[in-house]
Amino acid sequence: MIITYQRPDTIGHNIDPEAPDAALSVDGSECGAETIDTNGSPWYCTRAPHPGQDEHRAAYDRDGEGPDGAVAIAWTYQYADEDQTGGDVDDAAPVHTVTVSFPDRAGGVDAEKIRAAILDLFWEGDADDIQIVVSTA
Repeated sequence: MIITYQRPDTIGHNIDPEAPDAALSVDGSECGAETIDTNGSPWYCTRAPHPGQDEHRAAYDRDGEGPDGAVAIAWTYQYADEDQTGGDVDDAAPVHTVTVSFPDRAGGVDAEKIRAAILDLFWEGDADDIQIVVSTA
C-alpha cells in the first residue's frame, strides 16, 4: 500500500488546498477497502471505485477530526515504481507462481491454515490479486 495523500496535522479544521477531490459516489456507494495511516488510525474508502483509477480515498465524517467530506487520506496498491506509472491506468502486477507440496503422510495438513499463512505475507489490498489453488494428486 502506498499513501498518495495524508492530510497534515498542522491544518486544523481548514480545508487543505493540496487535498484530492473527495469524488464521492452520487449514489452513496462505498468501496469498503480499508487501510491504516502512519499514526495507526484505521480508514475506510468512502467512494465507490472509479473506472481507470486505483486510488482509494477516505473522507472525514460529520464531526470528525477535519472538515466534513474532505479527504483525510488517499492510498493505492501500485505494483510499478514511480518511473513506470502511467497516470490513472493501473500497471499490471508481476505474476509469480509458488507451489507448496507435501507428502501423503502429511494428509492432516489444514489447507485453510496454509491459505491464511500465505495471505499474511501480503498487503491487505493484494488479496484480490492472489490466487490460491488447493488440489490433491
